[in-house]
Amino acid sequence: MTVSVADQKENINVAFRAMMAELADNSVALTFFDPNGEEFKGIHQTTWKELLEQNWTEEYELEGKTVYRLTGAGWLEGLWRVGAYKDGVLESRMAQLAASLKCRVKGRKRDVVVLLHKLAEDTSLPVGWVFNAIESGLLRKLWNTRDASWENPGILVRIPLNFGMKLLDHTAEIRAELEQIREQLDIAKDRLREVTCSFCGAPIVGQGSMPLSEDVDGYYVAYACGRYDTDGYGEEACPLDPRFPKLEEYDLELIENPRESALKWTCFPRAKTANGRLLHLHSELGHTSEEACQRLIDQYHRRAKP
Repeated sequence: MTVSVADQKENINVAFRAMMAELADNSVALTFFDPNGEEFKGIHQTTWKELLEQNWTEEYELEGKTVYRLTGAGWLEGLWRVGAYKDGVLESRMAQLAASLKCRVKGRKRDVVVLLHKLAEDTSLPVGWVFNAIESGLLRKLWNTRDASWENPGILVRIPLNFGMKLLDHTAEIRAELEQIREQLDIAKDRLREVTCSFCGAPIVGQGSMPLSEDVDGYYVAYACGRYDTDGYGEEACPLDPRFPKLEEYDLELIENPRESALKWTCFPRAKTANGRLLHLHSELGHTSEEACQRLIDQYHRRAKP
């Protein structure tokens, strides 16, 4: 059965609501979810796979059954999915935890390590919830501050001396420099376009004035790729120009000159289309009509090569 994108997104929301309800204030490390349980009835197998791929859950084999548990990142996602960020309880608990952690390093000269259970007792917060807060980096993620981390996962918590300080963006200056470099590159590219073919990037090999009539002069620009632009005298297309003509856009006209002793045949290219007039092929001579024709075809292929 095919599931729409909207249905898949809603099924993920349903899964998170079910997991967060069963988890409550327990530790994500010790709470496993049985996808065949009644509370998860209706959760698609593809949803469980998506949760794994997003690193929101981990999969285990437990007593012969496949079970899942939330990761720290999954717990944070779950808080957002169930609207915990809006009810005030989360903010209050975070303030309690932060105050206790800050108190422990106040006046110290080095980091402090504390037992997880002792920290939970001092804050009067559920030990499972405190575990999840440390595991997920809750204070760092939501408040952008220095946070506590594991010294020994699930047992000892390390509180850094600079706990609670705002995280500094050390890459801001580098990003500003990169942005300036990008702008300079854009300017250089614009200038390069002025002196190269806009289709293939070939450099200009000649430019200047040219007479269009006895009284009028024009201007021409020639590129290494064969492209040739003028003010009103016509143009020659770049091989990468979409308008560059195909060989089929020419009639190959053969004329025999019996007076010639060797090169008796001449092959003339006659453009059949407007695009055909964007490539000026010259006639070719040959001992036979086939040779003259082939020489003209070879000339076309040389000109058509980028």
